[in-house]
Amino acid sequence: MIATAPVYKNLQKPFLTLLAFLVLASSQSFAQSDYPTVFPLPILVLDQEALFSDSKLGQAILFVGAERRTVLLQESREISDAFELEEFQLTQKRSEISIEEFRVLSDDFDARVQATRESQLTKDVELQQYIDGQSHRFLVLAAPYLSNLMLKYQASAIVDQRSVLLFDRKMDITREAIELLDLAFEESPDMAREEE
Repeated sequence: MIATAPVYKNLQKPFLTLLAFLVLASSQSFAQSDYPTVFPLPILVLDQEALFSDSKLGQAILFVGAERRTVLLQESREISDAFELEEFQLTQKRSEISIEEFRVLSDDFDARVQATRESQLTKDVELQQYIDGQSHRFLVLAAPYLSNLMLKYQASAIVDQRSVLLFDRKMDITREAIELLDLAFEESPDMAREEE
């Protein structure tokens, strides 16, 4: 029994060291458990421009914007032609009326041309704002379908491929998203129309 005492004492020191280490490790694990455990989830990649331009919904929205731009351009062309004719007629009158009368007519013409240019520029800005707004509205309409794809692939995010330097092509959901939107648009074409 006396011979075994030194052996016990020799074992006691490593055991106490191990016990202290286990207590310290467990206290650290308890401290770390105060924070949420985050598991890595996949990130999906989307070509946002292609989703808009290649989907039937996006094309329908783009068509409305293009129609409005065509109407505005036609209106501007007609106004420009009318002013050119009026300018020609005013030039013809120059030799028939006094300088003062011509100046009055010329000033009036210039003022109307300037006011019309400003009006057309305002319409152009408003049209661009409308088109930008439709792009945003498209994303709002597409959001539930993109959200469903996130759930399907248990993804944490969808990022626009323009913001990614390199990615695995298997993460690209653009084609699948277009197919989902096309099906939804075929079932409900009115979704492209803006509610009044």
